[in-house]
Amino acid sequence: MQLHKKFGFPTINFNQEGTGGGGGGENNAAADSAPENILFPKEGEGNGAADQTQQPAGDWKEYVNDDSKSAEENAAAKAEHDKTKPAADDKAKNDPANKVPEDGKYSLTMPEGVEVDQELLDAVGADFKELNLTNGQAQKLADKFTSVMQARAENQGKVWGERVQKWADDAKADKTMGGDNWNGTVNDAQRAIAKLGTPELKEYLNSSGGGNHPEVIRILAKAGALLKEDNPPNGGGQGSGKPAEAAHLLFPNDAPKG
Repeated sequence: MQLHKKFGFPTINFNQEGTGGGGGGENNAAADSAPENILFPKEGEGNGAADQTQQPAGDWKEYVNDDSKSAEENAAAKAEHDKTKPAADDKAKNDPANKVPEDGKYSLTMPEGVEVDQELLDAVGADFKELNLTNGQAQKLADKFTSVMQARAENQGKVWGERVQKWADDAKADKTMGGDNWNGTVNDAQRAIAKLGTPELKEYLNSSGGGNHPEVIRILAKAGALLKEDNPPNGGGQGSGKPAEAAHLLFPNDAPKG
């Protein structure tokens, strides 16, 4: 999406005053030469200032000395020509960015990686138009809003990352599951996820940062330890050799129902 949609300007057609008019041969000769001297007519060939004011503002050019004129004549002609130079305000008015879209459709551009919420833009377009906002003013509001939201998102991401890291640090420092017990804690927690969980659970714990929370690690490690104790190899004396029920692992004191 471009910053400002460019709209074509209408072509302005106008007749050079005095061309095509009747009269003697001298007048006709002046008329015939008019297209070559529209901006810089010689004395006696019509009102140069009037001719220059009819020139489209976008086609205005600096005065070029006419070799057939004296220095004084060129200076006078340049002074008259410079009066027709469009003001900066006129140029600004012709800039599409400084116009209010008649249909209320605003064209905005977003930074790389950010998409325009077209539904929202369409919804507020009529209000922007009612407030007489130009496309440039709407773009300025969008730039400010995007800047604030990006800064807020970056700050939130930083704060959340620090919190998730603190969870991990606290878990590693825990007196029962951290320190020398940390590797066993992690192995037990991973066993619980592998046996009782799903790939989706693992993905969620990783993406959300919840897998770093000390209490999440604690409960998973306990479940993994129970799985190891209740399912010894070869049906040893401490178990039947059959997988333990998940509900029993999580709530061993609850008596079976039914």
